[in-house]
Parts: sequence; C-alpha cells; structure tokens
Amino acid sequence: MDNKILRKRTITVIVVTVLMMAAEIYYGIMTNSMALTADGFHMGTHAVAFLVTLFVCIIALKYEDKTKKLNALGGYTSAIFLGLTSLGIIWESIDRFINPLSITFFEAITVAVLGLLVNIVCIFIMGGNSHLHFHSSNTCCECSHHDCHEHHESHENLNFKAAYLHILADAMTSVLAIIALLLAKYFGWVKLDSIIGITGGLIIAKWSFDLIKKSSGILLDFE
Repeated sequence: MDNKILRKRTITVIVVTVLMMAAEIYYGIMTNSMALTADGFHMGTHAVAFLVTLFVCIIALKYEDKTKKLNALGGYTSAIFLGLTSLGIIWESIDRFINPLSITFFEAITVAVLGLLVNIVCIFIMGGNSHLHFHSSNTCCECSHHDCHEHHESHENLNFKAAYLHILADAMTSVLAIIALLLAKYFGWVKLDSIIGITGGLIIAKWSFDLIKKSSGILLDFE
C-alpha cells in the first residue's frame, strides 16, 4: 500500500471514527457505562492518531527518501496516544469500580455493538491482513509469515501499523464492553464492567510499549 492509498483510506476512517466517538461518549454518559464511555474516549484518541497517520502520509509523499523514518515517527507518536489512552481507561475503570453507577443496559449494549461493527468496517477500509506486510518502500508484498518476518521485519510501515493497532485496540475494547454489559445485565456482575476495562487498558498499554520500542529504535538508528 503506497502512501496515496493510505491517505485516502485514513481520511475515510477519521470521519467514521469521529461520528462513532460522539455517539459512544454521549450514550456512555447517558447510560452510566464505563466500558462504553471509555470506548468512546478511546476512539477520540484514535481520531487524533489517524490525523498523525494522515500528516505523515502527506509529508512522506514529498520526501520519499525519508519514508522509513517518517513512518517510524508517525508510529512513535501514535503509540504515545495509544499509551495515554490505556492509562485513561485504567484510571476511569478503577474510579467506577470504587464508585459504581447504575447502567441502562439496552442502550449501552446497542451502541457497543454498533461500535464494534464500525471497527470491523474500519479494519476492512484499511485493508488489514495478518499476511500482508507494509514496508518503507511503500509497497505491499504477500508471502509466508515466516519468510516475510525474517526478510522484512525491520522495514515494516510503522505509521500504518500504529493506525491499524488503534483500530484493533478499539475493536477489542468494544468486544470487552459488550461482554461486561451482558454479564452485568444477566448475572448482576456490575463491577466486572470496570475489571474488564482495566484488563483492556493493560493489553493496550503492552501494544503501545512494543510499538514505541520498535519505532524509537529506527528513529535512533539502532535498526
């Protein structure tokens, strides 16, 4: 995928993400669901991260000889937003665990499911596939996972990877929100909403750390 294609797809994803973000935050507050509210704010940081991705794509088209480092810079910046998001989710989840609120389940579950569907659409828009690896030369090759990993690992497009991780993280938090809401509704496990929020935050923090480590190595010429 070259940066022109990535730019067009990123613009589409930004529009979809902002619309869904507004809906989730609004209904999360109205229904007192921490999982849903956290998912909404998480989508907000995604929108900012996608703007970073878009900016890097535009710059990379002008400075093709610096594409690898520009992509690493985009990945590094987006990873920071991803990390801040995880901390926010964990903090708010702990607060709701200590001070639980009643939840309007039907509305919360409906919007959470809609959020997941939007995430799935965004995944297809971005063209993500576990067998496709994106490189600093702005080309896309399809090969076996083992061979491609050995030959191209240090040349993956970290700007794309960061954007895709944001979508995956949001899809994961949507799934966790749905699970938490269903268990709270049918089994009365209300505090599980916060526990699952904390778990999701920790997983996202791990993704953020790995991406920061990888991109900083390129920026500092360690790779």
